[in-house]
Amino acid sequence: METQYSYPARYWQYLNHIGADYQPRHFPNLKIALDSTIWEEPRSALDFNNNAVIALIEAEQADDLASRELYLDMALSILKNSPMHPLSAAHLAVLYSLIGDAENASRIAFSTLLNLLQPINTAADKSSPGLVYLPAQVHRLIDEQADLMEQILKSDDAYYQSMLLLGEVLWRSEPLFFNSLGLRTLNLAVQLLPESPSINLQLGVANLANQQEEGLLFLHRARQLLPNHPAIIQALYLAYRDLEQPRIASFWLNLAQNFYQKYPENFGWYWSQSDVTAPITYVPFDEKYLLVVEASFRSIVTVVLVGTGTWFEAEMEFWNDWLKPGMTVIDVGANVGVYTFSAAEKVGATGRVLAIEPFSGCVRCLEETCRINQIDWVTVCAGAASDRNGTARLSLHAASELNELVTDETPAADTDDFEEVACFSLDSLMEQENLSKVDFLKIDAEGHEVAVLSGSERILKEFMPIILYENIAGTQGANRPVAEFLQARGYQLFYYQPYLKKLIPIDSVETLSNKLNIIAMPHS
Repeated sequence: METQYSYPARYWQYLNHIGADYQPRHFPNLKIALDSTIWEEPRSALDFNNNAVIALIEAEQADDLASRELYLDMALSILKNSPMHPLSAAHLAVLYSLIGDAENASRIAFSTLLNLLQPINTAADKSSPGLVYLPAQVHRLIDEQADLMEQILKSDDAYYQSMLLLGEVLWRSEPLFFNSLGLRTLNLAVQLLPESPSINLQLGVANLANQQEEGLLFLHRARQLLPNHPAIIQALYLAYRDLEQPRIASFWLNLAQNFYQKYPENFGWYWSQSDVTAPITYVPFDEKYLLVVEASFRSIVTVVLVGTGTWFEAEMEFWNDWLKPGMTVIDVGANVGVYTFSAAEKVGATGRVLAIEPFSGCVRCLEETCRINQIDWVTVCAGAASDRNGTARLSLHAASELNELVTDETPAADTDDFEEVACFSLDSLMEQENLSKVDFLKIDAEGHEVAVLSGSERILKEFMPIILYENIAGTQGANRPVAEFLQARGYQLFYYQPYLKKLIPIDSVETLSNKLNIIAMPHS
Protein backbone atom coordinates (compact mmCIF):
# COMPACT_ATOMS: atom_id res chain seq x y z
CA MET A 1 0.00 0.00 0.00
CA GLU A 2 1.38 3.38 -1.02
CA THR A 3 2.21 5.69 1.90
CA GLN A 4 0.27 8.96 1.87
CA TYR A 5 2.40 12.01 1.16
CA SER A 6 2.86 14.19 4.25
CA TYR A 7 3.68 17.81 3.47
CA PRO A 8 4.69 18.72 7.06
CA ALA A 9 6.92 15.64 7.33
CA ARG A 10 8.53 16.52 3.99
CA TYR A 11 9.37 20.00 5.23
CA TRP A 12 10.88 18.77 8.50
CA GLN A 13 12.92 16.28 6.47
CA TYR A 14 14.18 19.13 4.28
CA LEU A 15 15.18 21.21 7.30
CA ASN A 16 17.19 18.34 8.76
CA HIS A 17 18.77 17.76 5.34
CA ILE A 18 20.23 21.27 5.62
CA GLY A 19 22.30 19.99 8.52
CA ALA A 20 20.65 21.25 11.67
CA ASP A 21 18.63 19.29 14.22
CA TYR A 22 15.27 21.03 13.93
CA GLN A 23 12.69 19.97 16.53
CA PRO A 24 9.04 21.11 16.21
CA ARG A 25 8.93 22.17 19.86
CA HIS A 26 11.65 24.75 19.18
CA PHE A 27 9.70 26.32 16.28
CA PRO A 28 6.07 26.76 17.40
CA ASN A 29 5.33 29.31 14.66
CA LEU A 30 6.47 26.88 12.00
CA LYS A 31 4.38 24.08 13.46
CA ILE A 32 1.31 26.31 13.33
CA ALA A 33 2.07 27.28 9.72
CA LEU A 34 2.42 23.65 8.67
CA ASP A 35 -0.70 22.49 10.50
CA SER A 36 -2.89 25.36 9.26
CA THR A 37 -1.91 25.19 5.58
CA ILE A 38 -4.51 23.89 3.16
CA TRP A 39 -2.35 21.73 0.91
CA GLU A 40 -4.58 20.11 -1.69
CA GLU A 41 -6.85 23.08 -2.46
CA PRO A 42 -4.93 26.18 -1.30
CA ARG A 43 -6.98 29.29 -0.68
CA SER A 44 -4.86 31.99 0.93
CA ALA A 45 -1.71 33.61 -0.45
CA LEU A 46 0.26 31.89 2.31
CA ASP A 47 -1.22 28.49 1.36
CA PHE A 48 0.05 28.98 -2.19
CA ASN A 49 3.48 30.06 -0.96
CA ASN A 50 3.80 26.99 1.24
CA ASN A 51 2.82 24.67 -1.63
CA ALA A 52 5.42 26.36 -3.85
CA VAL A 53 8.08 25.81 -1.18
CA ILE A 54 7.38 22.07 -1.17
CA ALA A 55 7.67 22.03 -4.99
CA LEU A 56 11.04 23.83 -4.77
CA ILE A 57 12.27 21.27 -2.24
CA GLU A 58 11.18 18.40 -4.48
CA ALA A 59 12.95 20.05 -7.43
CA GLU A 60 16.21 20.38 -5.48
CA GLN A 61 16.16 16.76 -4.34
CA ALA A 62 14.83 15.19 -7.56
CA ASP A 63 16.67 12.12 -8.84
CA ASP A 64 16.71 13.27 -12.47
CA LEU A 65 16.59 16.52 -14.44
CA ALA A 66 13.17 15.80 -15.95
CA SER A 67 11.65 15.56 -12.48
CA ARG A 68 13.53 18.66 -11.37
CA GLU A 69 12.11 20.63 -14.30
CA LEU A 70 8.60 19.31 -13.60
CA TYR A 71 8.67 20.45 -9.97
CA LEU A 72 10.32 23.75 -10.84
CA ASP A 73 7.61 24.47 -13.42
CA MET A 74 5.04 23.61 -10.77
CA ALA A 75 6.60 26.09 -8.33
CA LEU A 76 6.83 28.75 -11.04
CA SER A 77 3.16 28.31 -11.98
CA ILE A 78 2.05 28.58 -8.35
CA LEU A 79 4.17 31.65 -7.64
CA LYS A 80 3.21 33.53 -10.81
CA ASN A 81 -0.51 32.74 -10.79
CA SER A 82 -1.46 32.83 -7.11
CA PRO A 83 -2.42 35.77 -4.89
CA MET A 84 0.83 37.61 -4.25
CA HIS A 85 2.40 37.42 -0.81
CA PRO A 86 5.81 38.89 0.17
CA LEU A 87 7.17 35.38 0.72
CA SER A 88 5.83 34.27 -2.67
CA ALA A 89 7.58 37.19 -4.36
CA ALA A 90 10.81 36.40 -2.55
CA HIS A 91 10.58 32.75 -3.58
CA LEU A 92 9.94 33.77 -7.19
CA ALA A 93 13.20 35.75 -7.05
CA VAL A 94 14.90 32.67 -5.56
CA LEU A 95 13.63 30.54 -8.45
CA TYR A 96 14.93 32.96 -11.08
CA SER A 97 18.34 33.13 -9.40
CA LEU A 98 18.55 29.33 -9.48
CA ILE A 99 18.15 29.17 -13.26
CA GLY A 100 20.61 32.00 -13.87
CA ASP A 101 18.08 34.75 -14.65
CA ALA A 102 19.86 37.37 -12.57
CA GLU A 103 17.98 40.24 -14.19
CA ASN A 104 14.53 39.01 -13.15
CA ALA A 105 15.79 37.84 -9.75
CA SER A 106 17.26 41.26 -8.94
CA ARG A 107 14.26 43.15 -10.33
CA ILE A 108 11.75 41.21 -8.24
CA ALA A 109 13.95 41.30 -5.14
CA PHE A 110 14.43 45.08 -5.32
CA SER A 111 10.75 45.86 -5.94
CA THR A 112 9.54 43.44 -3.25
CA LEU A 113 11.95 44.89 -0.73
CA LEU A 114 10.74 48.43 -1.42
CA ASN A 115 7.14 47.31 -0.97
CA LEU A 116 8.03 45.70 2.37
CA LEU A 117 9.52 48.81 3.95
CA GLN A 118 6.22 50.46 4.81
CA PRO A 119 4.38 47.48 6.40
CA ILE A 120 7.40 46.11 8.19
CA ASN A 121 8.02 49.43 9.90
CA THR A 122 4.48 50.72 10.45
CA ALA A 123 2.00 47.83 10.51
CA ALA A 124 0.33 47.35 13.88
CA ASP A 125 -0.36 43.68 13.17
CA LYS A 126 2.22 41.18 12.02
CA SER A 127 1.67 38.89 9.07
CA SER A 128 1.46 35.18 9.89
CA PRO A 129 4.78 33.47 9.11
CA GLY A 130 5.07 30.83 6.39
CA LEU A 131 7.40 28.21 4.97
CA VAL A 132 10.75 29.26 3.54
CA TYR A 133 13.05 27.59 1.03
CA LEU A 134 16.78 28.32 0.88
CA PRO A 135 18.65 26.85 -2.10
CA ALA A 136 21.37 24.30 -1.49
CA GLN A 137 24.71 26.03 -1.06
CA VAL A 138 27.01 24.29 -3.53
CA HIS A 139 30.69 25.12 -3.06
CA ARG A 140 29.85 27.91 -0.62
CA LEU A 141 33.03 29.27 0.90
CA ILE A 142 31.26 29.87 4.21
CA ASP A 143 28.20 27.74 4.92
CA GLU A 144 25.59 29.90 6.63
CA GLN A 145 22.45 28.15 5.38
CA ALA A 146 21.45 26.48 8.65
CA ASP A 147 22.02 29.62 10.74
CA LEU A 148 20.06 31.83 8.35
CA MET A 149 17.20 29.34 8.13
CA GLU A 150 16.94 29.19 11.90
CA GLN A 151 16.83 32.98 12.09
CA ILE A 152 14.07 33.12 9.47
CA LEU A 153 11.95 30.36 10.98
CA LYS A 154 12.07 31.78 14.50
CA SER A 155 10.47 34.99 13.25
CA ASP A 156 6.75 35.44 13.95
CA ASP A 157 6.27 37.85 11.02
CA ALA A 158 6.16 36.92 7.31
CA TYR A 159 7.28 40.46 6.39
CA TYR A 160 10.49 40.01 8.36
CA GLN A 161 10.94 36.49 6.97
CA SER A 162 10.64 37.89 3.45
CA MET A 163 13.18 40.62 4.13
CA LEU A 164 15.78 38.11 5.33
CA LEU A 165 15.14 35.83 2.36
CA LEU A 166 15.49 38.78 -0.01
CA GLY A 167 18.88 39.57 1.51
CA GLU A 168 20.00 36.08 0.52
CA VAL A 169 18.52 36.47 -2.97
CA LEU A 170 20.18 39.81 -3.61
CA TRP A 171 23.71 38.69 -3.01
CA ARG A 172 23.19 35.39 -4.83
CA SER A 173 21.59 36.95 -7.90
CA GLU A 174 24.45 39.21 -8.99
CA PRO A 175 27.35 36.97 -10.11
CA LEU A 176 29.56 39.93 -11.08
CA PHE A 177 29.68 41.15 -7.50
CA PHE A 178 32.77 43.26 -8.12
CA ASN A 179 31.16 45.68 -10.65
CA SER A 180 29.04 48.76 -9.86
CA LEU A 181 25.73 46.87 -9.83
CA GLY A 182 27.26 44.16 -7.68
CA LEU A 183 28.50 46.75 -5.19
CA ARG A 184 25.04 48.30 -4.99
CA THR A 185 23.46 44.89 -4.45
CA LEU A 186 25.97 43.85 -1.79
CA ASN A 187 25.56 47.15 0.06
CA LEU A 188 21.84 46.49 0.25
CA ALA A 189 22.30 42.83 1.20
CA VAL A 190 24.63 43.70 4.08
CA GLN A 191 21.94 46.01 5.49
CA LEU A 192 19.49 43.10 5.49
CA LEU A 193 21.95 40.47 6.75
CA PRO A 194 24.61 42.40 8.68
CA GLU A 195 25.74 39.28 10.58
CA SER A 196 26.67 37.38 7.41
CA PRO A 197 30.45 36.75 7.17
CA SER A 198 30.04 35.86 3.47
CA ILE A 199 28.40 39.13 2.50
CA ASN A 200 30.86 41.20 4.53
CA LEU A 201 33.77 39.34 2.94
CA GLN A 202 32.46 39.82 -0.59
CA LEU A 203 31.59 43.47 -0.01
CA GLY A 204 35.04 44.14 1.42
CA VAL A 205 36.80 42.47 -1.49
CA ALA A 206 34.53 44.17 -4.04
CA ASN A 207 35.21 47.62 -2.59
CA LEU A 208 38.95 47.05 -2.59
CA ALA A 209 38.83 45.75 -6.17
CA ASN A 210 37.27 49.11 -7.03
CA GLN A 211 40.01 50.96 -5.09
CA GLN A 212 37.64 51.90 -2.28
CA GLU A 213 39.61 51.52 0.93
CA GLU A 214 36.46 51.35 3.07
CA GLY A 215 36.40 47.72 2.04
CA LEU A 216 38.70 47.15 5.02
CA LEU A 217 35.77 47.89 7.35
CA PHE A 218 33.78 44.96 5.94
CA LEU A 219 36.77 42.59 5.96
CA HIS A 220 37.41 43.34 9.63
CA ARG A 221 33.71 42.89 10.35
CA ALA A 222 33.78 39.52 8.58
CA ARG A 223 36.72 38.53 10.76
CA GLN A 224 34.86 39.56 13.92
CA LEU A 225 31.96 37.34 12.85
CA LEU A 226 34.18 34.41 11.88
CA PRO A 227 37.61 34.96 13.49
CA ASN A 228 39.64 32.05 12.13
CA HIS A 229 38.51 31.54 8.56
CA PRO A 230 41.46 31.26 6.11
CA ALA A 231 39.80 33.17 3.25
CA ILE A 232 38.93 36.15 5.47
CA ILE A 233 42.46 36.38 6.84
CA GLN A 234 43.88 35.96 3.34
CA ALA A 235 41.65 38.79 2.15
CA LEU A 236 42.99 41.07 4.89
CA TYR A 237 46.56 40.08 3.97
CA LEU A 238 46.01 40.86 0.27
CA ALA A 239 44.20 44.10 1.06
CA TYR A 240 47.06 45.50 3.11
CA ARG A 241 49.54 44.36 0.47
CA ASP A 242 47.62 46.27 -2.19
CA LEU A 243 47.52 49.30 0.11
CA GLU A 244 51.33 49.07 0.43
CA GLN A 245 51.27 48.45 4.18
CA PRO A 246 53.66 45.47 4.42
CA ARG A 247 53.92 45.59 8.21
CA ILE A 248 50.18 44.97 8.64
CA ALA A 249 50.16 42.47 5.78
CA SER A 250 52.91 40.57 7.61
CA PHE A 251 50.79 40.52 10.76
CA TRP A 252 48.02 38.62 8.93
CA LEU A 253 50.57 36.40 7.21
CA ASN A 254 52.15 35.42 10.52
CA LEU A 255 48.75 34.71 12.01
CA ALA A 256 47.95 32.42 9.07
CA GLN A 257 51.31 30.65 9.42
CA ASN A 258 50.41 29.79 13.02
CA PHE A 259 47.15 28.25 11.86
CA TYR A 260 48.95 26.32 9.12
CA GLN A 261 51.28 24.79 11.71
CA LYS A 262 48.24 23.62 13.69
CA TYR A 263 46.20 22.47 10.68
CA PRO A 264 48.62 21.60 7.83
CA GLU A 265 46.00 19.34 6.24
CA ASN A 266 43.70 22.34 5.64
CA PHE A 267 44.30 23.60 2.08
CA GLY A 268 42.91 26.97 3.06
CA TRP A 269 46.00 27.91 5.08
CA TYR A 270 48.61 26.92 2.49
CA TRP A 271 48.79 30.48 1.15
CA SER A 272 50.68 31.45 4.30
CA GLN A 273 53.76 29.66 2.94
CA SER A 274 54.43 32.51 0.47
CA ASP A 275 56.70 35.40 1.29
CA VAL A 276 54.99 38.75 1.89
CA THR A 277 56.68 40.12 -1.26
CA ALA A 278 55.74 37.16 -3.48
CA PRO A 279 53.68 38.06 -6.59
CA ILE A 280 51.49 34.96 -6.14
CA THR A 281 49.19 33.42 -3.59
CA TYR A 282 47.31 30.11 -3.34
CA VAL A 283 43.58 29.40 -3.13
CA PRO A 284 41.76 26.05 -2.73
CA PHE A 285 40.00 25.09 -5.94
CA ASP A 286 37.46 22.39 -6.84
CA GLU A 287 37.99 20.86 -3.37
CA LYS A 288 41.03 19.06 -4.76
CA TYR A 289 43.68 21.45 -6.07
CA LEU A 290 45.54 24.54 -4.95
CA LEU A 291 45.29 27.19 -7.64
CA VAL A 292 48.09 29.74 -7.94
CA VAL A 293 46.74 33.25 -8.54
CA GLU A 294 48.07 36.79 -8.57
CA ALA A 295 48.49 38.17 -5.06
CA SER A 296 46.39 41.26 -5.68
CA PHE A 297 42.78 42.32 -5.85
CA ARG A 298 43.58 43.91 -9.20
CA SER A 299 43.08 40.39 -10.57
CA ILE A 300 39.44 39.47 -11.19
CA VAL A 301 40.21 35.78 -10.62
CA THR A 302 41.78 36.54 -7.23
CA VAL A 303 38.82 38.71 -6.26
CA VAL A 304 36.29 36.04 -7.19
CA LEU A 305 38.06 33.01 -5.73
CA VAL A 306 39.05 34.68 -2.45
CA GLY A 307 35.60 36.27 -2.16
CA THR A 308 33.48 33.23 -3.04
CA GLY A 309 35.65 30.12 -3.29
CA THR A 310 34.31 29.24 -6.74
CA TRP A 311 33.97 30.67 -10.24
CA PHE A 312 30.91 32.76 -11.08
CA GLU A 313 30.13 31.70 -14.65
CA ALA A 314 27.17 29.33 -15.00
CA GLU A 315 28.95 27.56 -17.85
CA MET A 316 31.40 26.07 -15.35
CA GLU A 317 28.61 23.65 -14.40
CA PHE A 318 28.30 22.64 -18.08
CA TRP A 319 32.09 22.35 -18.37
CA ASN A 320 32.33 20.03 -15.39
CA ASP A 321 29.35 17.89 -16.42
CA TRP A 322 30.35 17.33 -20.04
CA LEU A 323 34.08 16.70 -19.65
CA LYS A 324 34.98 13.02 -19.27
CA PRO A 325 38.14 11.02 -18.45
CA GLY A 326 40.53 10.70 -21.38
CA MET A 327 39.33 13.78 -23.27
CA THR A 328 41.63 16.36 -24.87
CA VAL A 329 40.90 20.01 -24.08
CA ILE A 330 42.44 23.25 -25.36
CA ASP A 331 41.98 26.34 -23.17
CA VAL A 332 42.77 29.51 -25.15
CA GLY A 333 43.26 32.50 -22.88
CA ALA A 334 43.76 30.34 -19.81
CA ASN A 335 44.77 33.22 -17.53
CA VAL A 336 45.67 31.44 -14.25
CA GLY A 337 43.71 28.32 -15.09
CA VAL A 338 40.18 28.30 -13.69
CA TYR A 339 38.92 26.37 -16.69
CA THR A 340 42.26 24.62 -17.26
CA PHE A 341 42.40 22.89 -13.90
CA SER A 342 38.68 22.18 -13.77
CA ALA A 343 39.29 20.33 -17.03
CA ALA A 344 42.39 18.63 -15.63
CA GLU A 345 40.38 17.24 -12.71
CA LYS A 346 37.68 15.89 -15.05
CA VAL A 347 39.80 14.39 -17.87
CA GLY A 348 42.32 12.90 -15.43
CA ALA A 349 45.77 11.54 -16.18
CA THR A 350 44.47 9.64 -19.22
CA GLY A 351 43.46 12.93 -20.85
CA ARG A 352 45.29 16.07 -21.93
CA VAL A 353 44.78 19.76 -21.36
CA LEU A 354 46.65 22.46 -23.27
CA ALA A 355 46.60 25.85 -21.52
CA ILE A 356 47.43 28.71 -23.91
CA GLU A 357 48.29 31.98 -22.21
CA PRO A 358 50.38 34.91 -23.50
CA PHE A 359 50.94 36.91 -20.29
CA SER A 360 54.16 35.88 -18.54
CA GLY A 361 52.76 36.47 -15.04
CA CYS A 362 49.86 34.09 -15.65
CA VAL A 363 52.17 31.55 -17.31
CA ARG A 364 54.19 31.42 -14.07
CA CYS A 365 50.97 30.83 -12.12
CA LEU A 366 49.92 27.99 -14.45
CA GLU A 367 53.31 26.30 -14.20
CA GLU A 368 53.37 26.59 -10.40
CA THR A 369 49.86 25.13 -10.13
CA CYS A 370 51.02 22.15 -12.22
CA ARG A 371 54.10 21.72 -10.05
CA ILE A 372 52.48 22.00 -6.63
CA ASN A 373 49.60 19.65 -7.54
CA GLN A 374 51.84 17.26 -9.52
CA ILE A 375 49.71 17.52 -12.65
CA ASP A 376 51.70 16.36 -15.66
CA TRP A 377 48.81 16.03 -18.13
CA VAL A 378 48.47 19.82 -18.43
CA THR A 379 50.78 21.43 -20.99
CA VAL A 380 51.32 25.17 -20.53
CA CYS A 381 51.83 26.88 -23.91
CA ALA A 382 53.27 30.37 -23.46
CA GLY A 383 51.97 32.57 -26.25
CA ALA A 384 48.83 33.68 -28.02
CA ALA A 385 46.64 31.60 -30.29
CA SER A 386 46.08 33.41 -33.58
CA ASP A 387 45.75 32.90 -37.34
CA ARG A 388 49.51 32.90 -37.95
CA ASN A 389 52.85 31.96 -36.44
CA GLY A 390 55.21 34.72 -35.36
CA THR A 391 55.21 37.39 -32.67
CA ALA A 392 52.73 39.98 -31.48
CA ARG A 393 52.34 42.67 -28.85
CA LEU A 394 50.20 42.05 -25.79
CA SER A 395 48.63 45.15 -24.26
CA LEU A 396 48.81 44.85 -20.46
CA HIS A 397 46.12 46.09 -18.08
CA ALA A 398 45.90 46.26 -14.29
CA ALA A 399 43.63 43.19 -14.43
CA SER A 400 45.39 40.52 -16.45
CA GLU A 401 42.01 39.18 -17.58
CA LEU A 402 41.69 42.29 -19.78
CA ASN A 403 45.04 41.92 -21.56
CA GLU A 404 44.61 41.86 -25.35
CA LEU A 405 46.65 41.34 -28.48
CA VAL A 406 47.37 44.48 -30.47
CA THR A 407 46.69 44.16 -34.19
CA ASP A 408 46.09 46.58 -37.04
CA GLU A 409 42.35 46.22 -36.39
CA THR A 410 42.63 46.75 -32.63
CA PRO A 411 41.61 50.21 -31.34
CA ALA A 412 44.42 52.19 -29.72
CA ALA A 413 45.10 50.72 -26.28
CA ASP A 414 44.68 52.93 -23.19
CA THR A 415 47.99 51.69 -21.81
CA ASP A 416 51.65 52.07 -22.72
CA ASP A 417 52.54 48.74 -21.10
CA PHE A 418 53.18 45.87 -23.51
CA GLU A 419 54.82 42.47 -23.73
CA GLU A 420 56.11 40.93 -26.93
CA VAL A 421 54.75 37.39 -27.14
CA ALA A 422 54.89 34.42 -29.47
CA CYS A 423 51.75 33.74 -31.50
CA PHE A 424 50.79 30.55 -33.30
CA SER A 425 47.84 28.83 -34.91
CA LEU A 426 46.09 26.02 -33.08
CA ASP A 427 46.56 23.86 -36.18
CA SER A 428 50.33 24.21 -35.88
CA LEU A 429 50.11 23.52 -32.14
CA MET A 430 48.09 20.39 -32.86
CA GLU A 431 50.93 19.08 -35.05
CA GLN A 432 53.61 20.11 -32.56
CA GLU A 433 51.84 18.32 -29.70
CA ASN A 434 50.81 15.29 -31.81
CA LEU A 435 47.15 15.62 -30.94
CA SER A 436 44.97 12.87 -32.35
CA LYS A 437 41.76 14.48 -31.14
CA VAL A 438 40.38 17.68 -29.62
CA ASP A 439 37.11 17.24 -27.70
CA PHE A 440 36.66 20.68 -26.18
CA LEU A 441 37.91 24.13 -27.11
CA LYS A 442 37.43 27.10 -24.79
CA ILE A 443 38.27 30.58 -26.12
CA ASP A 444 38.60 33.78 -24.11
CA ALA A 445 40.71 36.03 -26.30
CA GLU A 446 39.34 39.54 -25.64
CA GLY A 447 38.06 40.13 -29.17
CA HIS A 448 40.67 38.01 -30.98
CA GLU A 449 38.38 34.96 -31.24
CA VAL A 450 37.90 35.01 -35.02
CA ALA A 451 41.67 34.95 -35.55
CA VAL A 452 41.93 32.00 -33.14
CA LEU A 453 39.27 30.10 -35.07
CA SER A 454 40.79 31.02 -38.42
CA GLY A 455 43.99 29.34 -37.26
CA SER A 456 42.01 26.24 -36.25
CA GLU A 457 40.42 25.26 -39.56
CA ARG A 458 41.93 21.78 -39.55
CA ILE A 459 40.92 21.14 -35.94
CA LEU A 460 37.36 22.25 -36.66
CA LYS A 461 37.12 20.16 -39.81
CA GLU A 462 38.71 16.95 -38.46
CA PHE A 463 37.56 16.92 -34.83
CA MET A 464 34.53 19.26 -34.58
CA PRO A 465 35.17 19.98 -30.87
CA ILE A 466 32.54 21.46 -28.59
CA ILE A 467 33.41 25.15 -28.24
CA LEU A 468 32.80 27.46 -25.29
CA TYR A 469 33.67 31.06 -26.13
CA GLU A 470 33.36 34.49 -24.56
CA ASN A 471 30.68 36.40 -26.41
CA ILE A 472 30.94 39.74 -24.61
CA ALA A 473 34.34 41.10 -23.56
CA GLY A 474 34.49 44.23 -21.38
CA THR A 475 32.31 46.96 -22.89
CA GLN A 476 32.18 45.30 -26.31
CA GLY A 477 28.87 44.08 -27.65
CA ALA A 478 28.01 40.58 -28.81
CA ASN A 479 30.70 38.94 -30.91
CA ARG A 480 28.57 38.32 -34.01
CA PRO A 481 31.52 37.56 -36.33
CA VAL A 482 32.37 34.51 -34.19
CA ALA A 483 28.76 33.33 -34.28
CA GLU A 484 28.62 33.69 -38.07
CA PHE A 485 32.02 31.96 -38.47
CA LEU A 486 30.92 28.93 -36.46
CA GLN A 487 27.45 28.69 -37.98
CA ALA A 488 29.02 28.63 -41.44
CA ARG A 489 31.07 25.61 -40.35
CA GLY A 490 28.23 23.48 -39.13
CA TYR A 491 27.87 24.59 -35.51
CA GLN A 492 24.68 25.38 -33.63
CA LEU A 493 24.83 28.03 -30.91
CA PHE A 494 23.36 27.74 -27.42
CA TYR A 495 23.34 29.50 -24.11
CA TYR A 496 23.38 27.53 -20.87
CA GLN A 497 20.64 27.44 -18.26
CA PRO A 498 22.05 26.32 -14.90
CA TYR A 499 20.25 24.17 -12.35
CA LEU A 500 18.11 22.61 -15.09
CA LYS A 501 21.35 22.05 -17.04
CA LYS A 502 19.75 22.87 -20.38
CA LEU A 503 21.26 24.10 -23.63
CA ILE A 504 18.90 26.73 -25.06
CA PRO A 505 19.25 27.37 -28.81
CA ILE A 506 20.22 30.88 -29.88
CA ASP A 507 17.51 31.88 -32.32
CA SER A 508 17.96 35.64 -32.62
CA VAL A 509 20.50 38.45 -32.49
CA GLU A 510 18.69 39.74 -29.39
CA THR A 511 19.34 36.47 -27.55
CA LEU A 512 22.98 36.61 -28.57
CA SER A 513 23.43 40.20 -27.43
CA ASN A 514 23.03 39.65 -23.67
CA LYS A 515 24.88 36.38 -23.07
CA LEU A 516 28.39 36.49 -21.64
CA ASN A 517 29.36 33.05 -22.97
CA ILE A 518 28.11 30.94 -25.86
CA ILE A 519 28.36 27.19 -26.37
CA ALA A 520 28.81 25.96 -29.95
CA MET A 521 27.85 22.35 -30.62
CA PRO A 522 28.52 20.52 -33.90
CA HIS A 523 25.35 19.52 -35.75
CA SER A 524 24.82 15.80 -35.24
